[in-house]
Amino acid sequence: MHSDETLWIDQIRTNNDSFALSKLIEKYRPMIDNMCNKYYIVGFDHSDWYQEAFFICYQTCKIFDGSTGSKFGSFFKLRFRNHAIDLIRRENANKRKVNTLAKLLEESDQDQLTTPGHRRLVELSEHIEQVTSTMGQDELVAMQFIFGKITLKKACDDINCDEKRFQEIVFSCKKKISGYNS
Repeated sequence: MHSDETLWIDQIRTNNDSFALSKLIEKYRPMIDNMCNKYYIVGFDHSDWYQEAFFICYQTCKIFDGSTGSKFGSFFKLRFRNHAIDLIRRENANKRKVNTLAKLLEESDQDQLTTPGHRRLVELSEHIEQVTSTMGQDELVAMQFIFGKITLKKACDDINCDEKRFQEIVFSCKKKISGYNS
């Protein structure tokens, strides 16, 4: 093993030396780049791969024992490759969970996914949309007033009428809407 590499590993193991860790990462940059290009993980960019490499390199330094003749580079590469495969497995497992949920939703009774109150609101909303599509400009202004979007004074000014006439228009709108079967 290279003497600088041995020194860096020892500094990381004993002092958690980040400078030594950076030197090791720099030395193994081609191997890390190769892993980045070889394996694809959704949402991972180059910096994510390097963050993982720092973590695995640090862990590898803590457990590496070169007394048996093994080489640090080979051990780090093996652990980093296995870590990448674990990340991919985790990502695929999450995809399977989402696919299973989607299948369960497709197979379920759609009527069971909403409450009667929700269905009634949707139906009422569709009815109001249908009714308002047949209304004139004066009635549409009255609808804005009914829903609290504008004041009585603004509504009267917009359609150029007095309050009594406007109240008649509001009554007409409410009558059209009440045609909805409750």
